[in-house]
Amino acid sequence: MRQKIFVATVVLVSILLAGNAVAEPVFRLDTPQEDAVVFGIVTVAGYVLDDGEDCGPQWSWRNCDWGPTLVDRIDLYVDGSYVSTADLYQPRYDVLQAYPWYTGTPFERPGFATSFDSSTLADGSHTISVRIFFADGTDDYFGERSVTVDNNLNQAPFGAIELPGKDQPMSGVFPVTGWALDDSSVSFVEVLVDGVSVGNAVTGMHRPDIMHRYPSHPDAKYAGWVKMLNTTHWANGIHVLSVRLVDDEGVSRVIGRRSVQTFTVNYNLPPFGTIDWPISNHIMYAKGCSDPGGWSSPPFDDPQVTELITGWALDVGAQDDNGGVGYVQLLLDGTIIEDTSFPGFWHGWLRMDVNTYGLPRMDILRLFGDVPNAKDSGFAFVMDISDLIIRKGYRQGLHYLKIRAGDLENNVADIAQIPVIFDCDDDPDRPSWGDIYTPPIGEVQTGVFDITGWAVDLDFVREIEVWVDGEFVDFVDELYLPTPEVVDLYPWIPTYFTASAGYTYSFDSAAADLADGEHVLVIWTEDQWGGRNIIGERRFLLDNPQIKSGAQAVSTN
Repeated sequence: MRQKIFVATVVLVSILLAGNAVAEPVFRLDTPQEDAVVFGIVTVAGYVLDDGEDCGPQWSWRNCDWGPTLVDRIDLYVDGSYVSTADLYQPRYDVLQAYPWYTGTPFERPGFATSFDSSTLADGSHTISVRIFFADGTDDYFGERSVTVDNNLNQAPFGAIELPGKDQPMSGVFPVTGWALDDSSVSFVEVLVDGVSVGNAVTGMHRPDIMHRYPSHPDAKYAGWVKMLNTTHWANGIHVLSVRLVDDEGVSRVIGRRSVQTFTVNYNLPPFGTIDWPISNHIMYAKGCSDPGGWSSPPFDDPQVTELITGWALDVGAQDDNGGVGYVQLLLDGTIIEDTSFPGFWHGWLRMDVNTYGLPRMDILRLFGDVPNAKDSGFAFVMDISDLIIRKGYRQGLHYLKIRAGDLENNVADIAQIPVIFDCDDDPDRPSWGDIYTPPIGEVQTGVFDITGWAVDLDFVREIEVWVDGEFVDFVDELYLPTPEVVDLYPWIPTYFTASAGYTYSFDSAAADLADGEHVLVIWTEDQWGGRNIIGERRFLLDNPQIKSGAQAVSTN
């Protein structure tokens, strides 16, 4: 069993340990405090440090073979029952100051955080504990604490402002972003400049990081908000920006104030926008590299090597005109390879117009309602990677995609750039991605229950498999169910892929002969070309006392 070092005073312990490498876990539970009165959504947060193995004196740690991440998982238990798995690898600069020898090691981000919903518990005393699973296969309970739940208290909404930073310069149309939650629900998020409301933010933005931090909160996955500010409405100089949250019971809270500096050096602002797809460092595959002489297919005839590049571009314009984007260009390593000034074409596999600007983007209209042409601000390009490598001589390896846009007033701007990787594979697999809706994380299940979620693959999902505890169970029998929420989540991907991404499977836990307790559900997908991927993992608790007693009663007759 690992020896535990509980840190009461960071400074004191750091002095005692300063001369020696820390060979045993250093753990602290920051919140909640012992005997704290809690209500609503209760944050459980702290940090853990562990060198995992004998790395010698601290001065030699830089050359230590650390191997895999040393903490595999941290679980929260309330009254001995599993509640959630913590979000790991959060920065804690205060901890690194106290333990500087961990700088440059796998524990440079030692913080963790999770939460539980106290409204599901009876008023009174409860015990929370943290169970840490280490990479070497060991585990132990740390940080047991008693808290008192009082559900008669009303929790004010809470959250954070993430952009802009303190004293950050703001020019053009600038995003104010953050997240917000409440023990019931957030009614609206109001943004104020110099104490005057400038409107409500758009809520419901996808925030998987907040979902991991507050897994028991049903709204955490979409806790993000954003308000786009047209800074040309304010004089250049220092302004005070604040954000106020109001919940459905009328309780409000200002979650932050910060000074910002607005400046507009040119009233006729250049275009702006982003690349939505692909993500940075996305691998783009070519086929036929081993036999280039025999490869003679025209571009775009093989859907496996057709890569989609999507995003949006807008232009605020000048104060005395309506502005507008005139054209969008796709550049590869600084060279223009596609230009919407020339006609695009209909792509049969993707079922959409490509190499074009002006595609509908209702999500951008929500964000930039006061900017002209926001509703039709989308662009889409395609690249044939085989054509680029084999015919045009682009090397395998790192390349840069850039989007350049020009407005109607001849302002030109490079609005986005991302790195991508070119590679050769005669059987490329574009991975699936998706989610598991049910069963909820850590929820107790009995008998027959539904496994639901969604899966998207640009090579089309052909089959979905259910696995429990590492064993294959069955193929999902209901596929391609309507998923308007996925369409909203990925507006830059053709709806052909996202509108019918849902699946459901009725799982009979008694027939599967599973023991009571914790089990691990894994969902696998297989696409049209045979590529296989895991799209989700979910722990659930099983309790079948009635079913088992019933089965025994039948068997004894």
